[in-house]
Amino acid sequence: MSRWLAPLLGAVGLLTLVVGIVWAEWDAASMGGVSVVGCGAVLLAAAGGIAAVHEGVVRRRRRPVPRR
Repeated sequence: MSRWLAPLLGAVGLLTLVVGIVWAEWDAASMGGVSVVGCGAVLLAAAGGIAAVHEGVVRRRRRPVPRR
């Protein structure tokens, strides 16, 4: 599941981050875009964490068995 979840979460986080930055630039009177930027940054961090955990699990599982 995490094979496709991390890239999907990363793409959604990146889009959310960009939308929040554009919103914050266009609407300087309100602070609505700032929370969207924060959500995008959290989603990107979560995607990075999921990808790192998945890589650690996969590498540990694929470690070759030493032969005698």
